[in-house]
Amino acid sequence: MAKLHREKTNEDLSTLSRSGTPVNCLPKLPPIITSEIDRSFLLDLNDYIRYETDKLSHGDDDQRYTIYKSVFNRIIEHVSAYKPLLTAIKKEYEDTIEAIKKGQREADFLHGKLKAMASEPSTIRNYRKRADELDERILVIQKDNDRLQKELNELQQKRKEREELDREVTEPPKRELKKDSRMIPGLTLEESTDLTLLYRNYEKLDRQLKELNISFRTRYVPKSHKLELKERLDNKVNERDDLLRQGQIYRYKRSKLKIAVEAAQAYNRVKPPHQTVGDAVIFALAQARGLQKQEKVEKLLKHWRDYVSHVPNFELSPGEGQQQRDGSPSAPQTLTTTSFDDDDPSKEKKLKMMLEYIEKFNELFEDGMYEDAAIHAANSPKGILRTSATLAKFRDVKVHGNVRSPLLAFCDAVMASVSAVGSKPNHKLSDECVECVLNENRLDLLAHWIAQDRLSLNHQIGDRIVDHCNCQVPCKCSCQALAQNVYSKLHLYRQAVICMLKQGRVHTGMEYAKHKYPLSKQEYLELLRTCPSLPLMHSLVEEDGEGTRTLPLGVVILVLLENSHFDLVIRFMQDLQNTPSADDQNTSLFHSAMMDDVDTTAEQWDSLVKLLRDQGYEETSVKLLSSIHVLSAVKTVLYDSLKVESPENESAS
Repeated sequence: MAKLHREKTNEDLSTLSRSGTPVNCLPKLPPIITSEIDRSFLLDLNDYIRYETDKLSHGDDDQRYTIYKSVFNRIIEHVSAYKPLLTAIKKEYEDTIEAIKKGQREADFLHGKLKAMASEPSTIRNYRKRADELDERILVIQKDNDRLQKELNELQQKRKEREELDREVTEPPKRELKKDSRMIPGLTLEESTDLTLLYRNYEKLDRQLKELNISFRTRYVPKSHKLELKERLDNKVNERDDLLRQGQIYRYKRSKLKIAVEAAQAYNRVKPPHQTVGDAVIFALAQARGLQKQEKVEKLLKHWRDYVSHVPNFELSPGEGQQQRDGSPSAPQTLTTTSFDDDDPSKEKKLKMMLEYIEKFNELFEDGMYEDAAIHAANSPKGILRTSATLAKFRDVKVHGNVRSPLLAFCDAVMASVSAVGSKPNHKLSDECVECVLNENRLDLLAHWIAQDRLSLNHQIGDRIVDHCNCQVPCKCSCQALAQNVYSKLHLYRQAVICMLKQGRVHTGMEYAKHKYPLSKQEYLELLRTCPSLPLMHSLVEEDGEGTRTLPLGVVILVLLENSHFDLVIRFMQDLQNTPSADDQNTSLFHSAMMDDVDTTAEQWDSLVKLLRDQGYEETSVKLLSSIHVLSAVKTVLYDSLKVESPENESAS
């Protein structure tokens, strides 16, 4: 079939090539097929068209157009003579086809737009319907929110009411603040109302507070610093021990080599029969070892007896050779030694270590390194150098310049090592350390030792501190406060009260005496003689909660007059006469106290009036005389009502 088609095509082409006469009057064109090449080209094009169209599906016009367009382009390229004409034809066809496609696209677009415009009213209607539905849902949600918020508010209100009710049931009623009408401790009534004096005291207290804060920041260091120093000290001690151990090994080797060399030289000089050089060396080493051991034991025993004789409460048990302390000053000082014939290495090692420690201390002391020697002695094993003998050795050293004395350095080192050693120094050493810091006027160190409980306290320490104070009442050097702390720890309450009074803490001291150690009348009189002061006098004649007075007014005045404190008596009487009584504003405190005084006789009051007149205090004497007349009149009326003769009349008769 294809062959027939090809033959027919060839015939048509031959006919076209033979016809040279034009059909119409158009100009004559050259023949299309002029050679066998053109015929073959056309046959190939027909085959290509047939092959491509067979693969196309029915109705695929775009692909068919593409095939023929490609074939037409190949013909234009092949036939150069007809190229302009064919190109123009192709262009017209393409423009026409493009116009048709464009019209088709516009028609599709307009059709879609028409459909959209036709459906727009229904779309708007649907949107409005949806908006109405959403508005209804919003209203429902808002109503639910309002209802839930209302329920939440009701629950919160009920919870608040329940909490308030529980608080009213559980909480106690609030206390009303009461105004404190008591006087300022250490100040009289006039001083408490003097603004200038109060401002001055306020500035003084503020300055003391700042000094304490500065002292706290500069005097003490963090505990971590102490741990670092301790770690460094341990490392240094370990290094020293290693070096000492190596030195001992080298010295031992050197001595053995020296003995061996001397033995070999002696053997070479004599050359005894039946003996070799090795035998001579071994014999010499054995003999030297025995002699060294005997000398070492004798030397250790000698030094041990010399130093242990200064250690109080020291005892060497036969079984262990350890130090025993019973803590009492009168404990026997014995040294029980065992025989070293059995050559116990543990005992020998302990004695040797102590001897080396003592020798090291002597080296430091002789080299003038007193600070290091003090620390070395304070940390001595078994406390063999924490003794009064060592302290006396430091006391004998005199230094020049603005440096700390060796004695103070030793005392400070002993107290600083209490926590490490685990025991306090004995009473004698504690007394000597306290005496040292008092002589050096280092009350800060003493306060630190007492606060850290590093002293073996006794009443002698408190007495030393009290004797060191040279202040007038009130004390300003803090000695009385330190002594009070010592006495309180020793339960010596009477001395503690005296220290409080000397500090000017009269009210605190009186309260302390009432609760800790109730004093008798004679003891109160002794306190008044020991530390007389205006606040103490007021406190002694002041009424307590039960309406009683510690001492009668006349007794207080007469005791002070016996000790020549007339100025203090005048001030005391004037204060009482110018201060109204709490029970009756028209009556003075002096009059009330005098009415309660039953121990003072009329003759004693009269002698006091005469003394005041002689000294020129007329107003005070007149007030006293008026109080005496009132007192005598009251007594007369009282005795008449009871029909009893007064004691004055009985004594007169």
